[in-house]
Amino acid sequence: MSPLPFSLPDFEIEQVWCGEASLTITARATKPTAICPSCQQVSHRIHSYYRRSPQDLPISGQTVHLLLQVRRFRCQNRQCPRRTFAERLPEVLPAHARRTARLEAILDLVAVALSGQAGERLVNEMGMPVSADTLLRFAKRSGPTSPRGPRILGVDDFAFRRGRTYGTILVDLERHRPIDLLSDRSAQALSWWLQHHPGVEWISRDRSTEFARGASEGAPRAQQVLDRWHVLKNLREALERMLNRFQEHLAQGPSSSEQQGSAQRRQKRTRAEAALSAGARLRRLACYEQVVALYQQGGSIIGIARQLHLSRQTVRRFVQADRFPERARAVRTRSVIDPYRAYLQQRWVQGCHTARQLWREIVARGFTGGYMIVYRWTQLQRETPVAPPGGSNEGGAPAAPVLRSLEGPRQLAWLLVRDPTQLDQQESQTLSWLCQDSQVKCAYDLAQQLIRMMKERNAASLEAWLLTCLESGIVEVANFAQGLQKGYSALRAALTCPYSNGPVEGHVTKLKFIKRSMYGRGSFELLRQRVLKAA
Repeated sequence: MSPLPFSLPDFEIEQVWCGEASLTITARATKPTAICPSCQQVSHRIHSYYRRSPQDLPISGQTVHLLLQVRRFRCQNRQCPRRTFAERLPEVLPAHARRTARLEAILDLVAVALSGQAGERLVNEMGMPVSADTLLRFAKRSGPTSPRGPRILGVDDFAFRRGRTYGTILVDLERHRPIDLLSDRSAQALSWWLQHHPGVEWISRDRSTEFARGASEGAPRAQQVLDRWHVLKNLREALERMLNRFQEHLAQGPSSSEQQGSAQRRQKRTRAEAALSAGARLRRLACYEQVVALYQQGGSIIGIARQLHLSRQTVRRFVQADRFPERARAVRTRSVIDPYRAYLQQRWVQGCHTARQLWREIVARGFTGGYMIVYRWTQLQRETPVAPPGGSNEGGAPAAPVLRSLEGPRQLAWLLVRDPTQLDQQESQTLSWLCQDSQVKCAYDLAQQLIRMMKERNAASLEAWLLTCLESGIVEVANFAQGLQKGYSALRAALTCPYSNGPVEGHVTKLKFIKRSMYGRGSFELLRQRVLKAA
């Protein structure tokens, strides 16, 4: 008999039969003795023979079945409760198993990576037919026990259902691997875990009050460290709230003809799109009026947010606004039609005003966009007066520049936190125009100071910076500084220690992939086992 391309220890191959889609291997056990699993005494007396037919790893896509002749032995220890026992084959086949140990190891990896129906489709194509339920049982099997508390712990939340329910992921920042998942993000859950896993010396977290309280109660001796990215993110959000108060003034934008003439109008929307936009504005206006009415009746921001199922940021923005905050009109970004605008403009001047014909012509030139993009362009041309050559109209007066509106507060807030050396000319002009207001200029200077302290890991002027923020007279900046002052020790550690939540965010991204691959049907325990086993 020719040797097999894989090992089958303590067995002698008797026959190999090859079918169309399967391979059957017949073998018999050859080990002369066996050990009793109860009394551990060696026995050489054979009681009987029987067969086991487990499944093995496939070969070249063919399913492999083993027909193993194994034996039962008599226990020679008269005091042992067992009279007979089956010989154990741990290297090949675990007790009572229907699959070899190496096949189960591969299926366990597939169950962790894919689980369920996706895993079933893969292994069936590979010649290892297994049901989705079996793979789920593999994934749910207990893995290694949770280790003792790490020395440096990273804490962050993740969403089971965004805006509704959240969990907590705990990551060992020394080994860069997740060590546990919690079913919620409450202070009680984190405190309980820390109390049962002593030894944590550093805890990196975001600015969540729940995590701060849970870390203080569960590990009072551990040094908490604020994540620098979250601090800067909250700074940008505070600046955005400040700019929201100037939204009516920002809507006018700079008046320089250079900036106005360089802007391009957005593509015209269809009637259906305009109707959808108008309906969305009416719904937002009704929500704004409801929030204002509840707040005037004495409701709190958190209470209104829970009652109307809104975020606290939205409720706070509505409450602080003097009037209904209109959505800022976004500036036109790059489009697939941009390389063909010159040709379209030339054909339009020549008298071709049919959108379908223009679309066919630029498709022949390599355009990959749809017909509606060209249709919107033609609608915009019909509403835009064409100036004669030389920049003047028929009366000889110069053509009026196209009015330009600035981006919304969310986009403008980025100008206040970005490196000024990385801004282009137009962004620098916009920033200079913004800083003409004394409050915006003060907030910009304070933001740049904090960013420099973060980059240089310098906490020497932190106390002076917080005091300046509190005395600045800018409500949003003062509230932001007041929140940082409550966790001053954690903020100072963020400026002096190298730890951050960067590795934790990476594992949250992996967790999201695993969660979405379960199509929302998996339980928390299954998610926890898959995340920990994947690590």
